[in-house]
Amino acid sequence: MLSHCPNSIQDKSIPPVRMVAAAFMLLLALLLSSCRSMGPTTIPQDGFNYNQRVANHENEQMLLNIVRLRYLEMPRFLNVSSVINSYTRGGAAGVNGSSNFFGTSLGGNVSANWSDRPTITYTPMSGQAFSQSLLTPLPPSVIFFLIQSGWSAERLMRLTNSAINGLHNEIGTPGEQRQADHKFKELLEVLHQLQRAGALGMHFRGDWPKVNVEVILPAVARTDSVKQTINKFKELLRLDPEINVFDIEYGVILERNNHIVVQTHSILEMMSNLSWYIEVPEQHVSEGRTLPTFNPENTDLIRVLSSPTRPDNAYLGIQYRDHWYYIDDRDVQSKNTFTLMQILFSMAKEGSGAVSPLISIGN
Repeated sequence: MLSHCPNSIQDKSIPPVRMVAAAFMLLLALLLSSCRSMGPTTIPQDGFNYNQRVANHENEQMLLNIVRLRYLEMPRFLNVSSVINSYTRGGAAGVNGSSNFFGTSLGGNVSANWSDRPTITYTPMSGQAFSQSLLTPLPPSVIFFLIQSGWSAERLMRLTNSAINGLHNEIGTPGEQRQADHKFKELLEVLHQLQRAGALGMHFRGDWPKVNVEVILPAVARTDSVKQTINKFKELLRLDPEINVFDIEYGVILERNNHIVVQTHSILEMMSNLSWYIEVPEQHVSEGRTLPTFNPENTDLIRVLSSPTRPDNAYLGIQYRDHWYYIDDRDVQSKNTFTLMQILFSMAKEGSGAVSPLISIGN
């Protein structure tokens, strides 16, 4: 009977080993099966976080470059061209056991691993991309397309126009600073009234971005007030009072009274103009680091403030030259203009069919 003892001990040790092995294998199966739902569950959090970070990067970069222009420095843009994020998760489990005359021994191990590997690609804007996006004037079709989309005609014309049918906008640059023509201000108010009354129509022809645009005014006004506003619009722009459809084109000199000739800014010109509205520290002006601030008669286009300490109520802020430059979160008008500036810049980057520089010589 003693000769059967080792065999009886060995037989009794097998079931515990198999049970432990089964437990470890079940644990491993559960661990690996959880990887199947890993990808979808990362989308909400990753999508939101990367979207927010990229948006913050673009906004801060735009504000930084506007401030740089105020100090007569060259703007630099570094675009986020791609964001790729990969996750890996894995696990392993093992069990071992042995049995001999002295008893049974069991052993096991469990391991898991996790990795998060984001790959973000940055592309500097230079060369042809720089000149096309920043230096070429925007086509009028882009501006009037945004007006048709509901953006303020008054704000768009102030931001993007140098002149329209000979009426000059305000300009604030180191080389020239002037207030807008009185009739240009009247035109902005007339455009605002027409837009609110639903009397400013647009007709677009062609494939984007090469689009021809016409302004269409109602032949029969709904009210006497609208009729007077339409007549004022034609009078200010020296248009034929008997016509209600007018072609819009890029240019400087008005040659026909059935056309609206618009001289638009480039993105760089818009940024440069806005930079001289920034309220820089007086010390920087007195020390010759920059020139005095340009103060337009209508100051509600944009207001960028400066502070030696981090502001509390900033919608957007960047630190530069030991100061914070920011837009107050309660300043709705400035936030509106800055958002519009970003939209125009985005359209220019994607290819808005920007027009070539134009030289017009007249008497």
